[in-house]
Amino acid sequence: MNLSLYIACLLSFGLGPLALQAQPETLLETNVEGKVIRGSKEHLITVIQEGYPIRVGWKLDLNQDGIADLEHWVDAEFISILEGEVFTQIETIYAQGPNLQEPQIYISNNSMKWNAIIGTNGKLVSRFIIEDLAQIENEGQRGLMEELSKVETMTVETIWVRNQ
Repeated sequence: MNLSLYIACLLSFGLGPLALQAQPETLLETNVEGKVIRGSKEHLITVIQEGYPIRVGWKLDLNQDGIADLEHWVDAEFISILEGEVFTQIETIYAQGPNLQEPQIYISNNSMKWNAIIGTNGKLVSRFIIEDLAQIENEGQRGLMEELSKVETMTVETIWVRNQ
């Protein structure tokens, strides 16, 4: 077998499957105002209805300088479609917080948890879950924890990706 035929066979049968592995496809991106800047909601909905797994990312500008500092990604496991918008409930996690100076992400030193719903409209609706809130004896601390446990809405940049 000549060398060029051998290389062609190697590429076709040996490396071909690797080349055919699909990369994640960005289906939709929204800006910080919740406006679509790439892709379409209709295509995202079609891909969801066809049964493909979806990942969603969102960006936060923690120091308010107009540039996102922190980006989170999760698998969209519970998805709702309502009047042309897509929403996914983010699995509850233990609370964590960023330190921009290191940079480092730290986990909370208590049992506080966080969950949210994020949508293609760019809205992130979230809350902290504080177990045993009623048992906190210090009124000032309990008041702070009650404020944290209220539902909060903010608009964030989002990225919706079909995960192969």
